[in-house]
Amino acid sequence: MSLSSLKTTTTKGDAMNQDPKPKVLVADDEPTIVNFFIAALSDQGYEIESAVNGAQAMEKARSFLPDVILLDVVMPELNGYQVAEKLKADPATAGIPIVLVTGLGSVEDKVKGLESGADDFLTKPFNLQELLARVHSLIKMKKLQDQLKEMNERQPMPVHVKKVLSSYRSHILIVEDDERITNICQTILGTGGYLVDIVPDGEEAQKYLQAAIPDLILLDLMLPGINGLDLLKKLKEDTVTKDIPVIIITALGDLKTKVKSFYMGVDDYLVKPVNSLELLARVKANIRKHLAQQELKYSLDETFQQSITDPLTGLYNRHYLDTVMDRELALFKRHGRMFSLMIMDIDNFKPINDNLGHLSGDQVLTGTARILKDEIRTSDLAVRYGGDEFIVIFSDTKEDQAMIIAQRIRAAVEQKKFIEGKDQTASVSIGLTQASKQDNSGEDIIKRADDALYQAKRAGKNRVVSLFGS
Repeated sequence: MSLSSLKTTTTKGDAMNQDPKPKVLVADDEPTIVNFFIAALSDQGYEIESAVNGAQAMEKARSFLPDVILLDVVMPELNGYQVAEKLKADPATAGIPIVLVTGLGSVEDKVKGLESGADDFLTKPFNLQELLARVHSLIKMKKLQDQLKEMNERQPMPVHVKKVLSSYRSHILIVEDDERITNICQTILGTGGYLVDIVPDGEEAQKYLQAAIPDLILLDLMLPGINGLDLLKKLKEDTVTKDIPVIIITALGDLKTKVKSFYMGVDDYLVKPVNSLELLARVKANIRKHLAQQELKYSLDETFQQSITDPLTGLYNRHYLDTVMDRELALFKRHGRMFSLMIMDIDNFKPINDNLGHLSGDQVLTGTARILKDEIRTSDLAVRYGGDEFIVIFSDTKEDQAMIIAQRIRAAVEQKKFIEGKDQTASVSIGLTQASKQDNSGEDIIKRADDALYQAKRAGKNRVVSLFGS
């Protein structure tokens, strides 16, 4: 690659002057290329180390612990694919973003690089501005991952949460108005095991995101109404959607648009027509990064310091309720997405405990929890609120719809024989409400549901009472 093919005009406006400086490892067996990278990246405020072969790149990665590695593919001793695979398999270096920089530009080479664990792939000759934009984007991601990793080491994620994430089937939103392209993408992604939804424009995408949060967005730039870059800006400014990975798929291949997209927070940029194998590989690489980030993010939340579930019933606990309530209330306030809440209390639970013993009381609690799990939808959240009280959040649901489910739960409890060998039944009283514009916090909603619960108790128990906010 000749240096004349590189655009070397840069600005220092985005130089990183933080202490310590972001670190970049350059691994290439061509001294001219290494020297060029050192000069260009140092000018942007980065601390640079270099390696001239694969074995040295491994050694430097483990001792220098860079924020990004620029890795040539064709090198002595170990090639770039082998280095990337080994570094991603080592917990000490697995979180370091790797950009393969090479003259090998075939689809097979790109797919092989991404499958080896590389986070990005640039083909020589490349433009320096594009490289700097990609490095800038990856360093931002690495800093967040470092913060999350530090918290995770202090308080590891519960095993059951890891199992849920590992079995999760990723969900992709395509924002594209060309039906031919959406059909192709849907078929390709379907073969990869992904769930796919399609919207034709930015306005529909915004409506969709009010009700669902995908794991990745494929975004066309040339859309009717709001264009792709404007939609991207809105996504990255919204706390609910800012962390969703975005891959742009567009006919616009000009450098200015590409660089601007990376600085706005896009995760990848593909120019049409896109090869199906490369699309799958890039989606897989970005989903992999996103799920790893989500796993770490759970550990940041103080609700996970004790675990998110109640050990007796297996329902979520009160700490986790606070997090979900904040998110539901934010979606309601911002987008008008309604939700309902019920609080349920087991009638005459103390006599059951006192007369039959705590083990029998536990059987009533666990049996009630099983009824909740069976009767609510997968989108709803059941919580053991404390003692013999339970809360259910019905997401995207108005009070009249929630009332049907609450009555079904009440009837199921009334009919159940909870204690083996004993003719012991139980009943529940339920207070129900839905979100109101006057609610300033989750506590306001819970208090209103609790008032409804006490009305149910005073009216004779074993019933559901609903109260609306003003």
